[in-house]
Amino acid sequence: MKKYLFLFVSVFLMWACSQKTTSVSETAAKAMSSENMISKMGTFNTGGQINFAAANDRYSAEGSFKNWHFTKVNMKKGDVESLTASIQVDLSSIWEKNADLTAHLKAPDFFNIEKFASGTIDISNVAKASDGSYTADMKLNMKGLTQDLSSSFMVTSMNPLHVKGTAKINRVLFGLGGEGLGTGDLIAVSYDTDIPQ
Repeated sequence: MKKYLFLFVSVFLMWACSQKTTSVSETAAKAMSSENMISKMGTFNTGGQINFAAANDRYSAEGSFKNWHFTKVNMKKGDVESLTASIQVDLSSIWEKNADLTAHLKAPDFFNIEKFASGTIDISNVAKASDGSYTADMKLNMKGLTQDLSSSFMVTSMNPLHVKGTAKINRVLFGLGGEGLGTGDLIAVSYDTDIPQ
């Protein structure tokens, strides 16, 4: 009887210890997560800018998307290389200094905003370069199509986290204008924004 009682007590103590270990481990993980990880989902307006520029021998276009916002941000505290984020862009908010060109950019042969109201950008794989700049992979989804982009950017402030960068979009892939625009296939895009923390 004593033998069985001893066996029961031993098993019980082993089980209790394992439960305690798991509980401590989970508590530590939660504490580490809440202390070191920024994780936000929602709508975050930053007052930032997304601009574009394109030129041919007749005109130099310079414009922007007036309405866009972060929908998700994940980053370990102070660690820019851990950043992942998602952005939603209101394509109908496209603006260019020439009103006629603005209207044309919204037409079916460009952004076709009646059919495609918004686009998304997913940011991942941020890496720091030896000169202090950063690179990131971006996946642009627009007009039912996807382009994988490489972007370079600088961090100009850590608190708030502020970045300035550039990327190039393949206009032909997205059917933005015809073959004879004279602008080349790649359109320069720049961004200048705080990243929500």
